[in-house]
Amino acid sequence: MPKGKKKGKYEHRRTEQAYSSDEDAGIDMTIDNCSETSAQSDLKSNHDDAENEIQEKFEEKVLELIESLNARANAARAGAFVSLRAALQRRPVDALLSAHRATLADHVARALRRGKDGERKAAAAIAPLLALQIGEDGTEEFVREVRPALTASATDKSASLDARTECCSALAVLCYLMEDDLTEILEIMRMYETIFSGSYLKGDGSVKVSGAAVEEGAWHAAALDGWALLFPLLSPNHALSLLNNQAPSFARLGELLEAVSLEVRMAAGGALAIAYETVSDDDDSENPLAPHVDVLLPRLTELARDSHKFRAKRDRKIQRATFRDILKYFEEGEVNCMSVRVGTETASWSSWAGGAAYAALAGALGGALQALAPRSMRLRAALQLSDVPPIETGPQQKLNKLQRHLQNNAACKARTVARNKNRDKRSAALAM
Repeated sequence: MPKGKKKGKYEHRRTEQAYSSDEDAGIDMTIDNCSETSAQSDLKSNHDDAENEIQEKFEEKVLELIESLNARANAARAGAFVSLRAALQRRPVDALLSAHRATLADHVARALRRGKDGERKAAAAIAPLLALQIGEDGTEEFVREVRPALTASATDKSASLDARTECCSALAVLCYLMEDDLTEILEIMRMYETIFSGSYLKGDGSVKVSGAAVEEGAWHAAALDGWALLFPLLSPNHALSLLNNQAPSFARLGELLEAVSLEVRMAAGGALAIAYETVSDDDDSENPLAPHVDVLLPRLTELARDSHKFRAKRDRKIQRATFRDILKYFEEGEVNCMSVRVGTETASWSSWAGGAAYAALAGALGGALQALAPRSMRLRAALQLSDVPPIETGPQQKLNKLQRHLQNNAACKARTVARNKNRDKRSAALAM
């Protein structure tokens, strides 16, 4: 070692590479001979291969869950139904389910007829989702076998209240989406009326306050919501004739506003609004139900301003918010316009029937609502979406690390410039 050139204790050997202006500019020197079109084609091909592999693994998992429905233990079959429903909410597998539609219909119907409470509830919850994913060819066969089992379970007093409630909700969505026979729809509506009639006033006009009336509130409310969901499928004249000649009448629905159960009171308010809206004609003539509404206005006003301390604070808040909108509709004829993002589209409605339909579909389908909306024409019609599904775009090329860094720096610089301009304006305003 030369004299005077001792190596220091903390001196390290330099390992940095030479500075490259091309690297700083974000130029990838490794693909100079690769055209942009071929790069995009390779990216799309790789993405398609990866997507196909994911789909194959997912279908294998679904087949395993379908096979698990043959388990001997009731709890195992109930768990298989729950897991299968969760899987179908993530990704559609129409072709696979269409090939097993008879097997699935048999499993669901048998679980509804012979299963215990957990299995019945799980089978009812998955029925609308399976009906949509099976496809048009197998839907009619599936509904024809499953609908009678759902109807029987919804009124079976040996089943738990939770199972009966789930059967009522699932049956309403299944008929709303899949049933085209008006006779069958009216039969289901009559069955619903026999259920929520348990919350009518007594013969002397007093309210039922027994323990059964409180415990069965969710069941009665589900039946009333199902009746209200199917009622707009009728024409205005037919709907008015039904209210005048068959149960329930509009006055009978008004009695449910006195029910001891909060769920029944709120369902009754929505059913009254939907019935009044359905009977209304497009012209400016007076609604034939207007005299009945005048009788109900004092009770609706009371519910919209309820402040009784014996009710839970949350229950009072929900009740007031619900009945304020209902009271505003009956007094002023205004309905709150709502819109919800469904994938890349927007579902909007300005009617009580539209809001009830979205709430029922979202509760029954869950996350599958966005996945199935571009593929199912029945679902698109129910959500009032356009007849033309959106065009699916291909995968976008991801930026590399250096490009993301430069992009973030540019955005940060733009924010700093804008912030300084605003600061200068504020300073000038204060100086004046």
